[in-house]
Amino acid sequence: MATSVHAATQKAGRLLPWPSAFLVLPFVLPADTRKDLPTQSVHSMSAWLNRTSQHQAAFAQRAAALTEYTRASLRTAARHHAIDVTASGLRCPRAPKPASAAASEEVADCARRAGLVGRWLAVVDPSLAFNLLGVRP
Repeated sequence: MATSVHAATQKAGRLLPWPSAFLVLPFVLPADTRKDLPTQSVHSMSAWLNRTSQHQAAFAQRAAALTEYTRASLRTAARHHAIDVTASGLRCPRAPKPASAAASEEVADCARRAGLVGRWLAVVDPSLAFNLLGVRP
């Protein structure tokens, strides 16, 4: 979660709206979705969704299923001072460890893709992102 928040704030120069955090895990945890994510953020989220409509169709159900995991992730990150939750949004007080320091290649891949998703979410209004993905807050 901290990787996404950090990437978003670096990209946009502003805090990540906290509802956007609920979109991160459904992108990076399912292996099939993660595998199809681009490696660089030169592609927009909407362009990627147009090319991979199968992920868009499954996204709302995955987001709902991962809501409690997202809440737990936010609580854990806040408790360990990896993110700050403010009224204006989420921020990362320090840069997260690089993905190369992860315990496994899968964890490192999740961290790299979380950074990409964070950069996407930095430039998309949360209501538009939720709408594109078929998720109802």
